[in-house]
Amino acid sequence: MMLYPSMNDLLKKVPNRYALVNVAAKRARDIADEAEANPDVHLNEKPVSLALDDIINDRIVPVEAPEEEEPVFEAHKEFISPYGDEEAYPEEENEEQETE
Repeated sequence: MMLYPSMNDLLKKVPNRYALVNVAAKRARDIADEAEANPDVHLNEKPVSLALDDIINDRIVPVEAPEEEEPVFEAHKEFISPYGDEEAYPEEENEEQETE
């Protein structure tokens, strides 16, 4: 059970739990990678505990990414079927044949 830092104190630093988890996980991975790459570094605490300590003591400050435009995906009208050169999305004339 985590006693320090408390969730209430952490949520004063980061706007919501989802963002808190993302920021803490990213920082913990950075700490673990640095410790693994440098044999002189010895961690006395787990990387997640160190990451939460960094957040509560303002050593790292989460920054919101600028909002990006939603990606636009265009559907391809023609698709080569694995069964031949047919269209995967039949045109209206094929639909008419089915109804007759």
